[in-house]
Amino acid sequence: MVGILNKIHSTPSDAMPSLLDAVRPVLLSCRDTTRALVGLIPENQFWRWKDMWSNSLRTAVFAASLIEYLSTRNLISLEQVSEILGIEDEWNDRLSLPVEDYLHGLISLVNELSRLAVNAVTLGNFEEPIRISIFVKDLFTGFSMLNLKNDLLRRRFDSLKYDIKKIEEGKLISAWPVDDTVPAEGLDDVKGIYKKLAPGLREIQNAADEEAKALEDAIERVGVLIALRKAPLDTIVQEKRLKRPRAPSPSGTPVLMSPATIPNRTSVSITLPARNSVGPTPPIPFSRDPKARREALHKQLPLQPGRKVAFHPPPGKPSNGASADNDENTWILALVTKCINADKNRYEVQDAEPQEDGSGILYNTTLRAIIPLPDPTASQGSPAHISSYQTFSAGATVMALYPDTSCFYRAEVIAAPKEIHTKVSPLSHAESNNA
Repeated sequence: MVGILNKIHSTPSDAMPSLLDAVRPVLLSCRDTTRALVGLIPENQFWRWKDMWSNSLRTAVFAASLIEYLSTRNLISLEQVSEILGIEDEWNDRLSLPVEDYLHGLISLVNELSRLAVNAVTLGNFEEPIRISIFVKDLFTGFSMLNLKNDLLRRRFDSLKYDIKKIEEGKLISAWPVDDTVPAEGLDDVKGIYKKLAPGLREIQNAADEEAKALEDAIERVGVLIALRKAPLDTIVQEKRLKRPRAPSPSGTPVLMSPATIPNRTSVSITLPARNSVGPTPPIPFSRDPKARREALHKQLPLQPGRKVAFHPPPGKPSNGASADNDENTWILALVTKCINADKNRYEVQDAEPQEDGSGILYNTTLRAIIPLPDPTASQGSPAHISSYQTFSAGATVMALYPDTSCFYRAEVIAAPKEIHTKVSPLSHAESNNA
């Protein structure tokens, strides 16, 4: 049956009806096969045995759909194919035409029509590629509406794009004016000219696509600007306030400031041990060794609720589920809220900077990520009093608090403390990034 239908590629259009009449009796003879097959399949066993005849059934669907298209230029329905093959409704539990096999047969139809579009031109039928193009595009649109899973049917559906491209090439050749004179060199030169023109057309299309993309991007940016212009000012100010400012440090060598030019502002400063640093051992209270830190701070432990600390928040989400955008160099001002399970090494701390709801983000942490700050309410001689903390000489590397924020930055002491006021200047941007 398929062998007879293969002759359509070399049969003129006026001889096509006689060829189709020769195929129809062969297709109708499939009814005897289906009736005999039903007698062999037990009841309710269709899905168990259907894979044994799926390929033959898809071939029959392809033959029926191709005969229907060449006869009427229409798409045959699933019910019509079932009627041609003699599949009755009462056989559903033993034999039926699955939708998947029907769709496979239609894809085979498109594969065959793409060949016919090219061969029809060689036979002088210049209208056939146009009819095939319209039919295949409508069929492709119908397939595009289906939600196909990633299986053989989906992969065969993707191949339809190449068939459409092949048909379009046939249309291009068939669009040659019938009253024009084909060059004496023949069709090969025409194809050569087409190959030269095609890259130029593709470049024009790519340029148009890029321009369209640029216009869409510009429209989107203008829309954002319009939205920002229309947005209330207090909303923008609120969004900016919620962000933790961390401006880049000025580049170049730090410049010492004279006492007259040093702003009268108090900054909380603590020693920041440099990662992988080589040199003298840093003071024990701020050692990175958890055991050494516990031994140095044991007189202050457990840290009391309300105690201010410098806290290194870990990446990820805090204990209350809020979002947190932290990196390895982030240190913030926090308040101790409680000691977890009476463990002097584990604490719950709260970000000193409030969020939109007025509360700070909560974190569960250990002494490894905490540096206790001097307690202004502690009595003289207490381990938490500022007099018990180290004083910093000029040139010492410390962490200082940004004014009006809860964020620390890497800095360098430029003057000795006077009346417990430590003056600092920002380090270079490169040193800040290496903190």
